[in-house]
Amino acid sequence: TESEIEISRHLLGCLGMEVRVDDEKFIDMATSITGSGPAYVFVMVEAMVDTAVHMGFSRDIATTLVLQTILGSTQYAMATKEHPAILKNSVTSPAGTTASAMYTLEKGQFKTVISDAIWSCYRRSLEMGGQCSNVGPGRIRPSPMAPRGEFPDMPQ
Repeated sequence: TESEIEISRHLLGCLGMEVRVDDEKFIDMATSITGSGPAYVFVMVEAMVDTAVHMGFSRDIATTLVLQTILGSTQYAMATKEHPAILKNSVTSPAGTTASAMYTLEKGQFKTVISDAIWSCYRRSLEMGGQCSNVGPGRIRPSPMAPRGEFPDMPQ
């Protein structure tokens, strides 16, 4: 009902920005981005802080440097509304230190690991709701022509 929507909007507004969707399927998708997203960020923060400590910074200074970097980067991205690739390229000089770091992230398939984690989260959300979780990259989809639900592309 409209009053239930208003109550939900009020509650969610206390936690952050509300985005309304017309199809319920987007709720499980949003869970994998916003519900679990802070954990992804915290893992990256942890890795950056631990590395800065390993380099010689105190944990307090390392934490401040990392959190301020993430805060500033996020505020800049929100203010400019530019695509993240454009922002990344704007701070990456040819043959520079950031270019070297980006090469290492690409070699380690950083974006693929993040993507796989989000898909895994989405599939688990579907499973917890009793829905089919055979979605996303690397999933085998049954052919509509396969008899009795067999998978013709799978080795027997």
